[in-house]
Amino acid sequence: MNMTNYIGQLNGKEQNAFYCIRKMILADLQPLIMYCYGCETSVRTKRSCFIFKQFEEERHFSCDLLLIMPEGKMVDDEKKKEVQESVAHLGKLNLLVNPLDFFKQQLKVGNLFFSWVQKNATVLFEKDAAAQSLPPAIGKEYKKQAEAFYAKDPAMVTYLETKLVPMVKEEAPKSNNPQTQPLEIKITLNAGNGWYATNTNITAEGSGSIAHN
Repeated sequence: MNMTNYIGQLNGKEQNAFYCIRKMILADLQPLIMYCYGCETSVRTKRSCFIFKQFEEERHFSCDLLLIMPEGKMVDDEKKKEVQESVAHLGKLNLLVNPLDFFKQQLKVGNLFFSWVQKNATVLFEKDAAAQSLPPAIGKEYKKQAEAFYAKDPAMVTYLETKLVPMVKEEAPKSNNPQTQPLEIKITLNAGNGWYATNTNITAEGSGSIAHN
């Protein structure tokens, strides 16, 4: 399930929390691009004959966002913590923030995390067509590498160090059965002493000649 469909599967309360977080970040940090590369919901339900309500339910929501800022605009850890605390009543926010020039440089050198986010994450916001200035996205052939990276490091601790392994396209096997070459026959007729063939050229693969007089 891709990210867009995942967001659509959230219940009304969680979708509202998601978009409130987006709105608050846009107002406070003003990024060029906002990617969502992960969401998580967990539900704890308790039932008992000693509970007068039908059941008690606790729901927890978290989302993982990557913000791409204008070149030269930095967001320090203190400011990130301030933003995370301001949305804590809505859910847990995992936030990565990088300037546009750094993001471009990481895409060019084949950083796996940034490359796969560009390829497969949900774009929640884009300003000034910033994504059009990025290098072309990688292909889906890197899916297994992305899955292996996440399985090994779900907390993304090594996201700055892990690089894509270049994929080598396999050449189609050559056929051992040579194809039949076209045969070209040219006949020149001389009507001087009646119609008869004076010269016949038989050519295969563009070579070879037989003459008849």
